[in-house]
Amino acid sequence: MRAINFHGVLNPGFGHCAPASRRTILCAGGLAALGATLPQLLAAEGRARARAVIFYHHYGAPSHIDTFDPKPMAPAEIRGEFAAIDTATPGFRVTEIMPRIARISDRLAVVRSMNHKTANHNPGVYLAITGRTSVRDQVQVGATAEDWPHYGAVLAKFAPGDNATPVAMQTPHYAFDQVYRCPGQTGGFLGSAYDPLVVARDPASPEFHVPEFELAVSGDRLADRRRLLALVNRRLDALEYSAAYQQWTSFHERAYALLTSPHTKQAFDLHREPDSVRDWYGRHKTGQSLLLARRLVEAGVRFVTVFSGSNPGDGWDTHVDNFNRLRNQLMPREDEGFAALIADLDQRGLLADTLVVWSGEFGRKPHIGRPNPAVNNIGPGGRDHWPQCYSLVFAGAGVKRGFVYSESDRIGEYPASSPHSPGDLAATIFHALGLDPHAEMHDQAGRPFSLADGEPISGLFA
Repeated sequence: MRAINFHGVLNPGFGHCAPASRRTILCAGGLAALGATLPQLLAAEGRARARAVIFYHHYGAPSHIDTFDPKPMAPAEIRGEFAAIDTATPGFRVTEIMPRIARISDRLAVVRSMNHKTANHNPGVYLAITGRTSVRDQVQVGATAEDWPHYGAVLAKFAPGDNATPVAMQTPHYAFDQVYRCPGQTGGFLGSAYDPLVVARDPASPEFHVPEFELAVSGDRLADRRRLLALVNRRLDALEYSAAYQQWTSFHERAYALLTSPHTKQAFDLHREPDSVRDWYGRHKTGQSLLLARRLVEAGVRFVTVFSGSNPGDGWDTHVDNFNRLRNQLMPREDEGFAALIADLDQRGLLADTLVVWSGEFGRKPHIGRPNPAVNNIGPGGRDHWPQCYSLVFAGAGVKRGFVYSESDRIGEYPASSPHSPGDLAATIFHALGLDPHAEMHDQAGRPFSLADGEPISGLFA
């Protein structure tokens, strides 16, 4: 079987397949002949509060001071150009570039005291989506099979579902730092069988569709080929049942389940949405990706990661011209899409059991860059990386509404109360999903690790 790796969908890879055999040849003549490049797509109790999670990550790291933690009383070189405005939550203010989000703030909870020590994007994204710190805090950190697994991969391991719908998905692209794909977007040491399914296409494009979900043969012929494959499988020697081969076979099993189930395929058909709803979210990549996330949750996907921005591209890494970029490029589509997502989930009753997390890999430095800065990599009107303090936003699944959980100091430089780490974020997500964050998971060598190395932020929940 030819492994197709195109810009569009995750290729778990067939580099780990068993050597060619009668079984391999039959698979190549069977599922491959279906037009089923789908196997290459495939990546998944306490009292669960959340049936699903939408993890909305802003690559490049938005400025907390210019979004959810304004400092109107700070000096001009700290507070910046944006005024603070009132919201639907008494006493809670955001910046003036977020008017729609201000109106739905009564459904949000804000943690203004996140902090860690990782100052580069690549390991920062890794930390944000796994809750674990990279061994190196530098740009040149590529993904490996030994990485900590993505949150969605952990969920797929512990709550695999029925295979008819992927447990974890990601859209609209992979996170890259320059040429390095950020680690943490896969099953890591749990194995590629738990990789989230990544659809790397722009949902706002008029041509958006996912052809890997389209059958090239009839369902009856597909079933016939599966019965033939099962017959041959039973007659082959047990020697062929290596762990790698069984993993490869599992891709095909889930491929068959997805190809013959309408739910996920229909979720990708954004044309089923009324024009008014698509306009509400915004006819741009941000808005349509968030609309797709809502549709995937409705279809039964339990963990949807949405990336906003990329590098190179239109990310949130505002070293220069921070205020112009936020006001005119980044925040208009953000304000439109995120406000629509929260309101739409709430109106449909989905917010009751869907946890939404708004995140960046860190915050941005309170002090604004000057025309001739003494610090490298920071220019006029820009803000540098700042992991010492930043904000996260939560909604749904029992999270308190209209709630500011904690505060930063007077200039947003350090937490003033209740400091929390990305390990606490990981524990909070797992706790909400009904998983014990201190339970053990094992890598493929059998070594034990806890799901998270922090504690749930229990004060977030009602």
